[in-house]
Amino acid sequence: MMFKCLEFKDCFGHKVTISEIPVLLPSDPNFFMLTVRLEVFVKKVFANKDHKENYSFKHYLASVLKWPVYNKLFFGSLLNNA
Repeated sequence: MMFKCLEFKDCFGHKVTISEIPVLLPSDPNFFMLTVRLEVFVKKVFANKDHKENYSFKHYLASVLKWPVYNKLFFGSLLNNA
């Protein structure tokens, strides 16, 4: 799976980086859900008064998604080598 990174300045002018954003095709069933979750997360980070520079979208998803959905999204493509 490919990941992307998003950089912007918050409402106080500080540079903020959101990393580990999964790249999905629009035909993927989780595309809409991830897009909405990313929008909510960016709004939350933008309004946050903590001056953290780096945020992980993957860690945020781990805290808000149910485990089977998170597992299918990030670990569904792993194959057993044994």
